[in-house]
Amino acid sequence: MLPLTSAANHTPSLDSLLERPGIWRGRPAAPCEETIDSGFDNLNNTLHLRGWPAAGLVELLCAAPCPQALRLMLPAMAGRLDGLVVLANPPARPRADTLQQAGIKSHRLLVMRSERHDTLLQACHEALASGAVSTLMVWLPENMDDQIALRRLHLAAREGRCLLIAVRPVNQADRPSPAVLRLRLRMQPPAHLAVDVIKQPGGWGGQQVNLALLPPRISQPLAASRDMPAPARQREQTIPAKSDSGANYQDPDSRFAWRRPAPSRPGLQNLPF
Repeated sequence: MLPLTSAANHTPSLDSLLERPGIWRGRPAAPCEETIDSGFDNLNNTLHLRGWPAAGLVELLCAAPCPQALRLMLPAMAGRLDGLVVLANPPARPRADTLQQAGIKSHRLLVMRSERHDTLLQACHEALASGAVSTLMVWLPENMDDQIALRRLHLAAREGRCLLIAVRPVNQADRPSPAVLRLRLRMQPPAHLAVDVIKQPGGWGGQQVNLALLPPRISQPLAASRDMPAPARQREQTIPAKSDSGANYQDPDSRFAWRRPAPSRPGLQNLPF
């Protein structure tokens, strides 16, 4: 009579089953990619990486001039303390107090401007590959659709471990792009930004999230009050008319007079925040 053996001794192990040639085990899992906190909890929960990619091209598609794109990226710029912050061809002059309140020191900020597209792209490529820049944000022209140039910038950002943000017109949403993350931005009052995920690494697109760019105490308008008195009208200062005898008189204090400001270049007004 044969001895009884337990069924557990004849049960094949999991490792032996996986060694069979007919079983496909798939590809190994990709290594965890480094990310940057966006500064917005709702956006972190929407993105598959839970933040911005640490290196590579990110596209923000919005209607020009889209100053809200810079407000969206300020927390990420301030969180990286190991390199320069470069703004290339911004549509307006950034306000120093806004950047300082966001935590970006003036000695870390570099603003580049060029009316020639090829010169601008070459300067951005050299800055990305230098290894001295942590974040570069460039406003690309509306008529630019050079996929080769975008891929060169993306590869230079990956090599230099730099986060590259390209602000492009919203009509480029249907065009292919080497960007690892593409977002469509839509401004909604008061001081809210609607973000649509078009493409993201490791996940599907189509998500939508609404972000508050400013605190409620700043974004909400003040309530009107009927009891508030009207401001007193300032007295107009009368200037005595010059007599004929003093036609050649020169004011010794004219050096303290108001001077007409130098004409500013178009598109360099202060950002409205």
